[in-house]
Amino acid sequence: METKLDIDFIVKKHHLNDTGLTRHYLTLYSIVLGMESKNVFEFGAGFSTQAMIEALKRTGGKLTSIDIRPLSTREDIPDNFLNDNKDIWSFNEGNSLNVVPTLDHNECYDVVLHDGSHTGTEVTQDLNNIAPYVKSGGLVLIHDTSHYELGPEMRQGVHNSDLIKNYIHDGSTLPYGYGLTIIRLLNNP
Repeated sequence: METKLDIDFIVKKHHLNDTGLTRHYLTLYSIVLGMESKNVFEFGAGFSTQAMIEALKRTGGKLTSIDIRPLSTREDIPDNFLNDNKDIWSFNEGNSLNVVPTLDHNECYDVVLHDGSHTGTEVTQDLNNIAPYVKSGGLVLIHDTSHYELGPEMRQGVHNSDLIKNYIHDGSTLPYGYGLTIIRLLNNP
């Protein structure tokens, strides 16, 4: 018998509209679920983590997150969340530029969310580091590409990345909630 999934907390957070990514939580949930994701990667953990975990409970997938901020200092992730989701979620604390190259990327990622560093050169490096591990047809989502202050750096980081220069891709930007750029890798050898 299937257990009822309660996603009311995602809808409530969406309507609070209290962070830039708020308007995209339902989109994240839908993308991860719709892609039937088994392997998801996230730069910058937060409420987005919780939204994607809910979808991954349905798909049987796993999430790997990296954030420079320790979980013990976070108000946006409940204290027991890592322990409650230890079979689904792997949290890595540290600078993504140093940690991502050391991770064992056993399976290609269906979806990658970048909401970590907002410095153009670091965004480029993050995207370059993860691009080889995104499956053909996989999605890379980059937040804040339409932000009034952060947008230029984010767009520069995306534009200079291997995703744009070296991979066959298509994409679009959702212009609300500070922008969410969606890049689909059409072919990743």
